[in-house]
Amino acid sequence: MTEFLVEWRIEVRADSPEAAARKCLEIMQDPSSLATVFDVIEENGEPVRIDLTEIDNEKEE
Repeated sequence: MTEFLVEWRIEVRADSPEAAARKCLEIMQDPSSLATVFDVIEENGEPVRIDLTEIDNEKEE
């Protein structure tokens, strides 16, 4: 199995770093969240942007 570095970024307003992290976790775990785009870094260091909503929509067609 290959190891990847996966990055997910979002800007949030919060009162503290912990509150910001908790808000992001809440967004990530929400089944209706639109936060479905990830930057995946492969072993060779090349980033690949993955939009899971786009991929899922293509599969449904």
